[in-house]
Amino acid sequence: MQRGIIHGFLGMVAGFGIAMAWLSIKPQLPSVDADSDASAGNAETGWVAHARDLTMPGNREYALPLNNPDTVPAEQANHVDDSDMVIGITLFGKARAYPWWIMSNFHVVNDTLMVGQQSKIPIMVAMCEQCSGSAAFIPTIPELSDRPLTFQICGVHNGTFEIADFQSQSRWHPFAGEATVGPLKGRRLTQIGSTITSWKSWVAKHPHTDVVLGSEGMRQRPHGQSYGASMGHAHMHPVFGNTSNLEDKRLASNALVFGLLPEPGQKPLAIPFELIESNFPLQIDHEGKSVLLIPSGEYGVSAFACEQAGEVLTFQVPSDASSSLLQDQFGNQWDEYGRRTAREEAVVNDGENQLRMLRGYLTEWYEWISAQPGSMIYQPAIK
Repeated sequence: MQRGIIHGFLGMVAGFGIAMAWLSIKPQLPSVDADSDASAGNAETGWVAHARDLTMPGNREYALPLNNPDTVPAEQANHVDDSDMVIGITLFGKARAYPWWIMSNFHVVNDTLMVGQQSKIPIMVAMCEQCSGSAAFIPTIPELSDRPLTFQICGVHNGTFEIADFQSQSRWHPFAGEATVGPLKGRRLTQIGSTITSWKSWVAKHPHTDVVLGSEGMRQRPHGQSYGASMGHAHMHPVFGNTSNLEDKRLASNALVFGLLPEPGQKPLAIPFELIESNFPLQIDHEGKSVLLIPSGEYGVSAFACEQAGEVLTFQVPSDASSSLLQDQFGNQWDEYGRRTAREEAVVNDGENQLRMLRGYLTEWYEWISAQPGSMIYQPAIK
């Protein structure tokens, strides 16, 4: 899949940006006769109502996105402390970190990752410091394969912020990467793996990473120091509480869960993060499908389908844990990104080297159950 993404972006027009997207695409707002609106004395219809609906009032300082931010290599990152939390991504061998305090000032980043000399991979990263949710995506759809969608916050819904794309003005859930309202309703972006961990831990594992640049002034902004905003914190701003399902008490409102988004015919599933941390590797059955949950960093989780070429793989920690992360029943070695790193000659040739990543994200229970009201909760079998 990743090779297909690379080929899809080879030859992208240099200098892609929001201004060029605007000139090339010009999204169509609902048609309205301004004079008829004025004569009717109603300023809340037509394009005015549409624009108002897509713009957060009085929150410009943190509702605008961060676009193509500057980065520096790890050895020049004097603006990041060892203990700073970052959102880390790796793609095609390239690693990048987004400091938590920068993300909390913008919440949405429209970025571009350079791979080699020619390939430009568009990325969208979203994070909410209130609900602890975050995710990263390739923001493209087939109709605009050479013009990635560009996002920003447009409101608050179901316990977190909501985003809209510039090109079609559809509304999206920021961590599911799915359009919920508008011309693109039902479309899904391709999710890429991400983790939240300390800068010290990220650099130790990815010494050649770069990191998004930010000033000390940005760190000192109110949103950079948001009160109580840490992973799984108990503080909840009323604006989020007022849009949330706080009645479902099966878990504590601020309990961290990994939400497994449903595939066709399935229900959504919440897996308490503490179970994933304390049961490594955690391989579960979800409605007849075997799912592998792998923790990454301090607050990262990736989910993978365990079926490979008609065979259901089972995983365990190998006796020589230094050589690989996990080993299947055939002796194949797998890393935390679901990639096979070694195999024995006796293994059936399935021609696959990558487990299929499943859609999901880490968040707090109240946000998950607000967005996925029919969710089940994983309960380990009693031995």
